[in-house]
Amino acid sequence: MGPPIFSSAGLGVMPFLQLRVVRRLALSLSVCAGGLSACTSDVLPSESEIMTATPELIAITLVDDGQAEEFNLQPVTVGRALSLAQRKVYVGDRVDPPLDTLIRSGMTIEVVRARSVLIHLDGREIPFSTHRKQVAGVLADAGVTLTGRDFTDPELSEPVIDEIRVIRVEENYRIDYEPIPFDKQWQGVPDLEIDQMRMVQPGQNGLMARRVQVRLQDGIPGESILMDEWVQNPPNSRVVGYGMSTPIRIIDTPYGPLEYWRAIPMSATSYSPSRAGTPLTAPWFGLTRSGKVLKKGMVAIDPRLIPLGTQLYVPGYGLATAEDTGSGIRGRMIDLGYEDHDFRWWRSYLTVYVRPPVPPADQITWMLP
Repeated sequence: MGPPIFSSAGLGVMPFLQLRVVRRLALSLSVCAGGLSACTSDVLPSESEIMTATPELIAITLVDDGQAEEFNLQPVTVGRALSLAQRKVYVGDRVDPPLDTLIRSGMTIEVVRARSVLIHLDGREIPFSTHRKQVAGVLADAGVTLTGRDFTDPELSEPVIDEIRVIRVEENYRIDYEPIPFDKQWQGVPDLEIDQMRMVQPGQNGLMARRVQVRLQDGIPGESILMDEWVQNPPNSRVVGYGMSTPIRIIDTPYGPLEYWRAIPMSATSYSPSRAGTPLTAPWFGLTRSGKVLKKGMVAIDPRLIPLGTQLYVPGYGLATAEDTGSGIRGRMIDLGYEDHDFRWWRSYLTVYVRPPVPPADQITWMLP
């Protein structure tokens, strides 16, 4: 604590004694001046009377930091009363009423003692003495101002314990960019041969912009809040063209030149009635999906790629017709049919030629898996 503070406005004891004596002397003089023949010693106060005059005592209550005590004091100021009661006042203490107030009978003088509070502010630690109970009052006395979204710990309305932290809040904004991937689209190209592809339009990523609010507390980045977003640049789709032209071509075979309009690389296997996994007692044993008796020249395919009834040429196997399907035949797979007595084992990759006629456009799978 600092040195005691007392107001110089308070009067001591003797000035009040002198005041009462002076009043009595003035009264005596006025009587003599009124024409009386003599001024006896009964009129003027004697020296002993002057020396023995006692001022009136005043009863007051002193509440010092919650502790009450009664005093009978001479008529003095609050500051002088505290001095007579041997109570020191320090910087930050609150005295009510003020020190230069004259005491009166029944008055209560309250002294609220200051205590030390450590204020954390802008990277500094500021010790501060205060009698305030709430955070807001302490900061007001210390001249600390909150602006914007600044806040304190404890909050402004809460009581002070030992420390107050003032957190400065700053809001900044930034623009974040993120690419927007382009999509891929397919487009039929009439002048491009089937199973060929051509780039019609290259793809280009777009750009998404986002405005983000970054909140800093005492210079430390905190939460980020998305304020708004927009498409800075829209993406351009990649367009790939697939061939829709089906020219008739010719291949030399043991059967002579054969026309075809499509050549499909495929994985070939083989089967026969007893190797198809159908029970001998089943009514459809040895029959194809089309209802025909299985023999060489009939093949099983995936009808999503090659419709049933399509005429084919399989090198090393011969002419064939798509007559059957199978649960294990998917995509670019072909199962070459035989009878049990002439079965031949196949497991190879080869090119299957699709013979005319060319089916309608809506029945053609233009892009093979």
